[in-house]
Amino acid sequence: MGEIWASFVGLLTSLINIMYEVTKSIGIPNYGLAIVLFTTILRLLMFPLNLTQAKSSKAVSLLQPRIAKLQQLYKGDVQRINTETQALYKKYNANPLSGCLPMLVQMPILFALFSALRGFEFTGEGAAFLWMPNLSEPDPTGIVLPVIVGLSSYLQTKLTMAAQPPAGDQAKMMNSMMLYGMPVMLGWTTRSFASGLAIYWSVFNILGYLMQIVINVMVKNSLGGLETRIAEDEAQEIENAKKEEARKKREAQRRKEADRLRAEERKRNPQNRNRRNTPGGGSGGSRGSGSGQNKGQALNFDD
Repeated sequence: MGEIWASFVGLLTSLINIMYEVTKSIGIPNYGLAIVLFTTILRLLMFPLNLTQAKSSKAVSLLQPRIAKLQQLYKGDVQRINTETQALYKKYNANPLSGCLPMLVQMPILFALFSALRGFEFTGEGAAFLWMPNLSEPDPTGIVLPVIVGLSSYLQTKLTMAAQPPAGDQAKMMNSMMLYGMPVMLGWTTRSFASGLAIYWSVFNILGYLMQIVINVMVKNSLGGLETRIAEDEAQEIENAKKEEARKKREAQRRKEADRLRAEERKRNPQNRNRRNTPGGGSGGSRGSGSGQNKGQALNFDD
């Protein structure tokens, strides 16, 4: 496992060197620019996954009121709640698990890139960038890059959370830690990291913020029809439930009226009722007389 991870980190290191060769080919050999190019390409490759995650989160959030009603309707029946919830997700093509896929893909890449840049040797031509004499060393000002990293991380996290469904109390506490604690921690640790790594974090966060704006617009445009459809389906289901309830009431009223008419009929014809209820009455009595007669004939024959 360690060898695989080392190979993955080495691959990302080679990609950064390739980006450096690209800057060299255009006459601006610089590792800082190479990091910017590499981070931009990485962000563009992640864009479809981030868009999928945002759409899935939005679709699930739109279905939350319906799911809450299901939980209230089938309270205590966990299996029925799960079945109805899955049917609801299937109907509207919403998958709450799909939101986890981008994170599963991104995190190994980000950690490997972190390791690659932390140990990267910025030597020779292009090791300096902007006000930093060497990207292997921390920001000489001690404050500019840490502030950019912390602020950009805060803005990106805030914009991302604004597009997510409402969270519970425990999730809100976690979100607060992510929104305020993580940017402060990143900004503080950046003070001692190589400037190249700080540049990566800054560009990654800034591009993430800009892309999140685009994603929010695309999600709103693509799922606007879904929100309308869910509302219309819910209204139709309520109308159908009212019609079904009215039908049941009419059916119960008809049964009640039929029972009343049968009771009145029995009152008007007590003789028929007594005949039906008397043992041996009707045709059964005739059959009994015939049997007695045959028996009498048999006795006379014996005499």
